[in-house]
Amino acid sequence: MDDKLLYQTLLLAILAMALIRPILKLFLIRPKARLPPGPWKLPVIGNMHHLVNVLPHRALRDLARVHGPLMMLQLGETPLVVASSREMARKVLKTHDASFATRPKLLGGEIVLYGWSDITFSPSGEYWRKLRQLCAAEILSPKRVLTFRHIREQEMASEVDRIRAAGLSTPVDLSAMFHNIANSIVARASFGNVQRNADEFLSALKTGVILTSGFKIPDLFPTWRPMLAVVTGMRRALEEVHRTVDTTLEEIIRERKGVRVEKARSGGGVAAEAEEENLVDILIGLQDGGGLGFNLNENTIKAVIFDMFTAGTGTLASALSWGMSELMRNKRVMNKLQGEIRQAFHGKVTVTEADLQSSSLPYLKLVIKETLRLHPPAPLLVPRESIDECEIEDYMVPAKSRVIVNAWAIGRDPKCWEDAEEFKPERFENSTIEFHGNSYEYLPFGGGRRMCPGIAYSIPFLEIVLVQLLYHFNWLLPDGVPEVDMAEAPGLGVRRKSPLLLCATPFAIPESMF
Repeated sequence: MDDKLLYQTLLLAILAMALIRPILKLFLIRPKARLPPGPWKLPVIGNMHHLVNVLPHRALRDLARVHGPLMMLQLGETPLVVASSREMARKVLKTHDASFATRPKLLGGEIVLYGWSDITFSPSGEYWRKLRQLCAAEILSPKRVLTFRHIREQEMASEVDRIRAAGLSTPVDLSAMFHNIANSIVARASFGNVQRNADEFLSALKTGVILTSGFKIPDLFPTWRPMLAVVTGMRRALEEVHRTVDTTLEEIIRERKGVRVEKARSGGGVAAEAEEENLVDILIGLQDGGGLGFNLNENTIKAVIFDMFTAGTGTLASALSWGMSELMRNKRVMNKLQGEIRQAFHGKVTVTEADLQSSSLPYLKLVIKETLRLHPPAPLLVPRESIDECEIEDYMVPAKSRVIVNAWAIGRDPKCWEDAEEFKPERFENSTIEFHGNSYEYLPFGGGRRMCPGIAYSIPFLEIVLVQLLYHFNWLLPDGVPEVDMAEAPGLGVRRKSPLLLCATPFAIPESMF
């Protein structure tokens, strides 16, 4: 073969490989790199039509029954991967936890939360790790939560008195009462008192939560987000929320700093009344002390307080509403729980958290577990975002995909739970399943490194409220109401659609017990 023919042959071979290699690569890799299955899509909007005018946790559960426990939807420009089984939750929250450890940068987090400075939405990294460590050690530790015990006791005592004063014939709106209790307790624990503009502040917080859901159109089309945020009015609404929240928190911080200065001048010292410190005081003290390994500035303090309110009010109020609803539908459980509580406290006029801690109330704990199984505070866990491509069960999850775990669907999965739709607290007897995110069929507080850090805060709150209501009162449905309406309100939070109205009859404490 002459040199010319050899060169031509080599050139043709190179060109052939250059053309064939991408084709071969496509066919060879495709079976391993296939995307998770999902429902049919429309141009531009993708699968957005599947989530219009529906309850998202239920709609996604129904789609998963067709397409599998790991499925992908396309919401506008945003890939959304949904895990709907114990096994897929384990893959996301444990096996590939590091790959899904960050949060999507939503517009609400940028505007309302000071550039994603809070615990919930801050991106994965050193800042988030230090902030979470700070919250676990100083803000939401069991020891710190214990210092707010008197606040929970006082607020519940006031509610008990109000229920007594309402009389037997006046139904009590327990849904509203639970929200009021939660708001008052968080406000006193955070600020030391309830603010003068509390209604405006709480309304702004509620709007902020709705606008940071991740399902708003500007957040689903990142390329067009600046324009869409203006056209839809979302930016203006977020800026109004930010102004209200920022002004309120700025005033509180300034006031608490003034109190600290005054104490120092009077010689009392800041530590003299440590037991009365609220969360703002604690954060200011940590800011002054320094040495935290990151910049704890005023914006971070505001963002942390925002998280405390949004995580510690609506979710717990909703859990209590569903818990009382389930008890009213299950008289056997109600009678058993009331019997345990009333026997434990032997006719005491008042019941304190110290009484709860010194008493064994195993059935109360089972009831709370079962309530959170059927009605998790966050039915769809806060969205994560894949940092890089990640392979799960031969499916490739693309980088920058939004990832959601449907905790509500997993908690009702008949593959994990016998009689999954039934309210049976006894299922947790002799069970090792706990709240801490290690049992992937049970995720009321999430799991992995981004799980909710507020367990130590939430459980004492649920316990004291239920104990006080069930110890002091017997409960009935109002006349003419045959059964509890269990319909869910639209939205991501799974609230009751209608308020829970019940009539209370005070429980007579035997005189011989005094």
